[in-house]
Amino acid sequence: MQIVPASILLQISKDFVDHRSRREESWYWYSEGDYGGAIPFAVQSLYRGQNKRYVPMLPSISRGMSSQDTGELWKYAISDQAKIVLRLAQSWWFSRELDHHPITSHAANQKLELDRIALAQHYGIPTGYLDLTDDFNVSAFFATCYETKSGWQPVTSGTGIIYRVHPLEISNYFPLGPQALPRPTEQCAWVTELPLCHAFDGWPDVKMMQFNHERHIGEYFLEMFSGGERLFPPDPLADVALEILACREIPADLIEKALESFSNDPHGIRIRHLKAIRKELAKITTLNNYRRLLTDEKVSLLLADIEWRKKMLQDVKARARAIRRVPI
Repeated sequence: MQIVPASILLQISKDFVDHRSRREESWYWYSEGDYGGAIPFAVQSLYRGQNKRYVPMLPSISRGMSSQDTGELWKYAISDQAKIVLRLAQSWWFSRELDHHPITSHAANQKLELDRIALAQHYGIPTGYLDLTDDFNVSAFFATCYETKSGWQPVTSGTGIIYRVHPLEISNYFPLGPQALPRPTEQCAWVTELPLCHAFDGWPDVKMMQFNHERHIGEYFLEMFSGGERLFPPDPLADVALEILACREIPADLIEKALESFSNDPHGIRIRHLKAIRKELAKITTLNNYRRLLTDEKVSLLLADIEWRKKMLQDVKARARAIRRVPI
């Protein structure tokens, strides 16, 4: 694959100066059963930026494993199977916390479909989804910068990569909108769901652009997004996600549901491995009763913020109604 100069990112960036205003004016409704959603028809491409390339490019639920197989979970080491079971349970814990968030009842009142696992992915919980964005500049930020304890910094050496796909050619790309949660909104977020343990690299119509890092290019995108603060606004759901990942405990009922789900998947785990997987889970987490993380106190603080309510709980609007989610 040819490696291009990082200056190309600045040239492409100019085409996205008014992208957000065009995006906000182009939402079209679609209906599926009792609920529906919307899709921004002004979007022609989706992007994913990384400050280095990973091969294979797996969804977050499958990363960091000792096993190399990318198709059959039951062929993985028992320790890896346990990690994936735990990660699925963690995504369901985040999903359960959304029951208490005002955006959930608001979406229900609007007859708006809310993909909870996609939201879990975007808040950092490992899932079978992969994050994308329809704003090239957002992907360029993630491709040219890296996070440290003191904030985001520009990458100064090595090669970065930006993936590009055309969502209207493939049906399983989904925008995290138009519900107005802070982080997905600022990041113009989309997701795609990959088959269990499969890589993104070989998908049809996925194009890749690798570039040589240059400090001033990363500094350009850092400044564009206020050092990253614009893309990561204060948000109690982000705090919930961090606590789920850091607390080293998990509701026992969610582990049981995750084990059942993978046991019923022909590419999942085998019944004969359950005892060994449970033993491994006991090493990496503690099974407890459900503990609510998004408390009434935290929700009350949100609802007391008039500006937050005005922005996040407004009526969802779209220009027109589409018959199908993905047009022909």
